Amino acid sequence: MDQLSLFRLFIAIAERGSLVAASRALAIAPSVATLGLQRLEEMLGVVLVIRTTRRLSLTPEGERFLADCRRILMDIEEAIDALSDRGPLRGEIRLTATNDFGRNTLAPLIDTFMQSNPEVRIALYLSDSVIDLTESGYDIGLRLGSFGKSRADRQLLVTGTRQVCASPAYWRKAGKPQHPLELEQHNCMVLARPDAPQSIWYFRDDDREFGVRVSGDRTANEGATLRSWAIAGAGVILKSSIDIIDDVAHGRLVPVLSGFELAEGHDYNLYAITPAGRRQSRRVKALVDFLRQQLATP
Repeated sequence: MDQLSLFRLFIAIAERGSLVAASRALAIAPSVATLGLQRLEEMLGVVLVIRTTRRLSLTPEGERFLADCRRILMDIEEAIDALSDRGPLRGEIRLTATNDFGRNTLAPLIDTFMQSNPEVRIALYLSDSVIDLTESGYDIGLRLGSFGKSRADRQLLVTGTRQVCASPAYWRKAGKPQHPLELEQHNCMVLARPDAPQSIWYFRDDDREFGVRVSGDRTANEGATLRSWAIAGAGVILKSSIDIIDDVAHGRLVPVLSGFELAEGHDYNLYAITPAGRRQSRRVKALVDFLRQQLATP
């Protein structure tokens, strides 16, 4: 293996957690992968991977080298891409998105995009946590909301809002609130981040902004679970209109409090986030343009 092949092997090992899985992904024998890793560690003079009976894990040196490998290979692909401004798109796009949007909306759109661009490879990671794109080696993050002083560039894909909603069965049982403060009397299910549950919902009434502290018998660390519970009649959720458009259209969820706007600084627009200062490859630009066009279509 040449050096670039060794770099690709190391990335595959790190991402898949085992030599067997990495060798399968690269269509090489496990013995070749084992020898390749040994050669790379000997060449660098450091241990990159700790081997256990169940899984491989990276050493601190391995974590740092993984980021360098991703950057080097990305730079090479971008250099080639810059000279090939014609012809089919090719190469890998690494992107991350929230669970609900990623499963229900993004995955089918990726299928359509790849049918027209069969030489593009997609690596999709779903998480409701905010991920540092540069450190994690992602090309695009598809995220809802405002980002403050984030070290990233963003492009608006589609304008959204947030909606308080529940199932028709829940509203029949508990009654629909006429003012946000009445939500304090409802079973509100919130997204739970490790140190910051989203238990204050913000509203604007004319020029006055205010927050309502809500509570309920369930929390979850991903929005898709909350949406499923709400559809089943368990309680009230606050969700992006982008995530629930199909549920509302088919009557599975019913929004309320439409007369109270979203407070400043808490928007639910969908953005394509890219690492600050990085030149976007042709394939990344093409995917962002495709998503913008598709999401803008009613």
